[in-house]
Amino acid sequence: MGWMAKIRVAGLVTWGSMAGMAGAALPQGLADQVFKVPALEQPAGVPLEFVRTKSMEAGLAIQPVAIDLGEWVGLKSAPQLPVHIIGASRAVQQAQSSTQTAQLLQWQPSAKGGAVAALSVRSGGAEGMRLGLVVEQLPGSAMLRLYTDHQPAAVFEISGQRVMQILQANRDAGDDSEAGRTWWTPSSSGEQVTLEIELPPGTAPDQLKVSMPEVMHIYENLSLPLGTAEADEAQEDAKSLPLGNPVECHLDVNCFTQLQTERKGVARMAYVTERLADGRYYYGLCTGSLLNDAQGSRTPYFLTAAHCMSTQTLASALETDWFYTSTRCSSNSLSPSSVNLRNGAQLLYSSANPDVTLLKLNDTPPAGAVFLGWDSSIVPDNSSVIGVHHPDGGLQKISMGTMSSRYDCSLDGESVFCTSARSTGNYYYVRWSLGLTQQGSSGSPLFNNGAVTGVLTGASEASCRANGAGAYSFYPSLNSVMPALRKWLVDAGGTQVPASGRMPVYRFYNTQNGTHFFTASAQERDAVIQGNPNYQYENIGFYASTQTAAAPNAVYRFFNNNSGSHFYTINADERGFVIANYPQFSVEGVAWYARQAQGDGSVPMYRFYNTLTGAHFYTTNPSERDFVVATYPQFLFEGVAYYVWGSQ
Repeated sequence: MGWMAKIRVAGLVTWGSMAGMAGAALPQGLADQVFKVPALEQPAGVPLEFVRTKSMEAGLAIQPVAIDLGEWVGLKSAPQLPVHIIGASRAVQQAQSSTQTAQLLQWQPSAKGGAVAALSVRSGGAEGMRLGLVVEQLPGSAMLRLYTDHQPAAVFEISGQRVMQILQANRDAGDDSEAGRTWWTPSSSGEQVTLEIELPPGTAPDQLKVSMPEVMHIYENLSLPLGTAEADEAQEDAKSLPLGNPVECHLDVNCFTQLQTERKGVARMAYVTERLADGRYYYGLCTGSLLNDAQGSRTPYFLTAAHCMSTQTLASALETDWFYTSTRCSSNSLSPSSVNLRNGAQLLYSSANPDVTLLKLNDTPPAGAVFLGWDSSIVPDNSSVIGVHHPDGGLQKISMGTMSSRYDCSLDGESVFCTSARSTGNYYYVRWSLGLTQQGSSGSPLFNNGAVTGVLTGASEASCRANGAGAYSFYPSLNSVMPALRKWLVDAGGTQVPASGRMPVYRFYNTQNGTHFFTASAQERDAVIQGNPNYQYENIGFYASTQTAAAPNAVYRFFNNNSGSHFYTINADERGFVIANYPQFSVEGVAWYARQAQGDGSVPMYRFYNTLTGAHFYTTNPSERDFVVATYPQFLFEGVAYYVWGSQ
């Protein structure tokens, strides 16, 4: 669970604010549908979106404008919340508006012929930071980079169009507030971080309108040291406890043989909360799990508690940490296999009661991660169960106990009221014999016979009496929400495009001729990154498909031998016309498959014609479409070319 509650069975449980959650209890009878799905491991060699580019390997040399917020003087505490809080926002008075921020940025010529500027922010005493960038206008081919003084070569790079995709998801979900327009940068360690923005040739600095009114000051160290024999021995000699796990009876997963495969599907969550009544954002920690679907599609469905995450805006700021375990039993060192994913998620479903949220990660899970098997049948009373979780956001722990009974729990926004309902209850009442759950464990899975069967909502106050005996937790059963979740976890092959048929299409910007290049091949992407320095990698542009019933139409790719640009069309007649009349265009075959009519969750691919160069530009993002229309009169808008997808 994400917070410590003094639970009284058949009584009130104080939670703190749970504003923003939506959903309702399911009609009686629907929960009787039972499904079982086995686990599936992510294979090696699956391409990731964010890759190191040659220009980033040596670090960056631009001199940033420094903003020093001074030492942190706030308390390391927060208003009572049902999640574990380890950070709070700080105002940046110098950058409250886009006008102020524009005055701070000192633009210099870039090596590629554009312009580059940077801001360095220090929050004294921070163990980590995230910057809150409010976006009013951002060119799609702008590049944003993040790095720190102590790790100048460890650069995170993301394109403007990718940032706009993340914020478009908030807008599509109905959030056009400042929070919905805020891109929270990935977390960085230490008290200083630099944001660098590079604009491509032909883009004026006044076309960028962003501000940085707040930053997140993280006051606990989430970057534990990598495991070394020397460090492990020193820590064992000192008999130190794992960071963030003050309760001695927490059990290191590496000290047990149970669920050695399944634990690889459980991840730590870190995210920015909603703005609270005191005007601040806070930084919360929970736990979630990766679920397999009936098709074995490797779609990254991610299960957690609704009191952890219940809106798209919260999901957009999600980071997940995988294989966040010790190097070996009772070690306080983080495994060097740990992987951090930083690209947020899509909110699919959220219900306040039962307290469950289903997300779809925007990132590809790392190799070795396990898409967990699950079972929506009711767990019988007195069955052995196991919990795997990240209490206080620390290294992964395991708890063992018994599903004692079933309860009905109601959540009213600040409290939870649970009453016994042995044959109909939506919540499992689990008594622990070894270990327990604590703040940060919220949303973690409950396993029965190796299959996920519940999601952690709350628990008794942590206690180590009898090595955790007497502690208990409440888990909404997977059975209680399966009627709502089955459209993704069971029926994804129905009227929707099978997720396994979708593939990312990577986008590049040619800084020499101002055109864009798209490829669905990760191998071609990596070859371009390494061999063509004039091509600026701009992350995933959209998702297309292999040939399926839902995406039957080929998109053809041409190369213009005169200009060095590429042309894409789904229209077979247009393809034939180009072949017959433009000998400078070499046909390069089928690039991917898409739809000629909207449906199955697809989004429009907008097409522009550059009247000065004769090249075409393509985007699925309405904000980028509107920016091009307003900014570049030479681009003639040609409407919708075809339909693809905005996510996996």
